[in-house]
Amino acid sequence: MSESLFNDAADWNLFDVNARLGSSGVHGELALDTAGLLAEMDRFFIRRALVSHWESEEYEAASGNETLATEIAADRMTPAWAVMPDAQSLAALALRKPAAVRVTPGPTQHNFSLAGWSAGGMFDYLQQHSVVTLITLADIGWPGLTSLLDNFPRLPLVLLETGYRADRYLFPLLKRYPLLHFDSATYLAHRQLEAFVESHGAERLLFGTRLPLYTPASSLGVLSSSRISDDDRLAVAGGNLRRLLAAASFGGAQ
Repeated sequence: MSESLFNDAADWNLFDVNARLGSSGVHGELALDTAGLLAEMDRFFIRRALVSHWESEEYEAASGNETLATEIAADRMTPAWAVMPDAQSLAALALRKPAAVRVTPGPTQHNFSLAGWSAGGMFDYLQQHSVVTLITLADIGWPGLTSLLDNFPRLPLVLLETGYRADRYLFPLLKRYPLLHFDSATYLAHRQLEAFVESHGAERLLFGTRLPLYTPASSLGVLSSSRISDDDRLAVAGGNLRRLLAAASFGGAQ
């Protein structure tokens, strides 16, 4: 069925910005190992994915990064490493020469403040090296996002899972912060994506699926049916993310 619905997507060089790999204590029934994630990517013509690991988010960041390094399919996946604000963790991260990280500070995850007194050194490192930084709206909130980008305006931040009612916050913040981007996994209201592209351009929107919690059919269906130009569709599908990763100090497999 996916082949008949989305066969044009095979030519879009799709790059998913929002996927997770491995076992999950909370979402164990939905977890995907490497082969399972690749199978889902193939089913929906996703050429590459930026992937974090559940172990890093739910258990321990360092061991999760080790597991990600061993389980990731390097020819199809780019790692989004877990990052913590302490000096020892940052030193270990630097050895990996990260192009992308996923920050998970929530109270049910690693429970740390994003304020400068706690995470200032971490964000300074990420900004200095133009590391693509992923974080969900639930983990930062709009006031926290504004404060972070006021202090680190050159940080390439990708806000994940904004939801379909985010526009009144999102639009002025995108205008204020040129390196703020967001993903399409939950940006699914009727004609919302095409209306955004028409009014704001396609450069700040990144294709995301939220695998394994969501099916790629949702975000891919919206992208494929939106009445936008071919160039804009290709930018959202993967071009924008590849541009961000290429600008990172350590680059990233694309």
